[in-house]
Amino acid sequence: MTFLKENYPIVGFIVAYLITKNLILAAAIWSGLTLVQMIVHYFTKKEVKKSHVALFFVGLALVALAYYFDDDDFIKWKTSIAVWAGALFILIRQFASNKYVIQDLTKASGLIKDTAPKQLLAKVNWLWVVSLALYGGLNLYIAFNFSTDFWFYFKLISMFVLLFGLLITSIVMLKEHIHLEEEQPNQ
Repeated sequence: MTFLKENYPIVGFIVAYLITKNLILAAAIWSGLTLVQMIVHYFTKKEVKKSHVALFFVGLALVALAYYFDDDDFIKWKTSIAVWAGALFILIRQFASNKYVIQDLTKASGLIKDTAPKQLLAKVNWLWVVSLALYGGLNLYIAFNFSTDFWFYFKLISMFVLLFGLLITSIVMLKEHIHLEEEQPNQ
């Protein structure tokens, strides 16, 4: 249930496309539900991440262009823009503040030890940056060389596989710097 609560804009996009096969309508539904989600999050948690706001406005602009020109290719660009922005963010953050994506992703669980060497964390960051950059290119290749249905299912499945694969690969790369359950102190 938590998945649906946190991801209902994505679920709305998927359901709308599966029912209507209209990518522009599905993206408009995503935009509307994302706006609702941000408003609810603001009033319940008193904050909205800047990255969510930026992604919302990029998505909204692309939906508007797609609607205006009656061309769903604008919607297909959103995935590439988002993953390229993510790669750029990871890279800038590493150089500007020595922060690493895997530490951010596992901070709440305390999975990664503070003793993980910066050089290894940087390699993991580069893995994410290069993978996201290549995925953005692959998304456009699929979007403009295959049917919209094929692109939709590719995006739906491959994004999950990519992120899950990157997370697992990162953990394997950092295996010597992982907190194992028996090592954690009882509190």
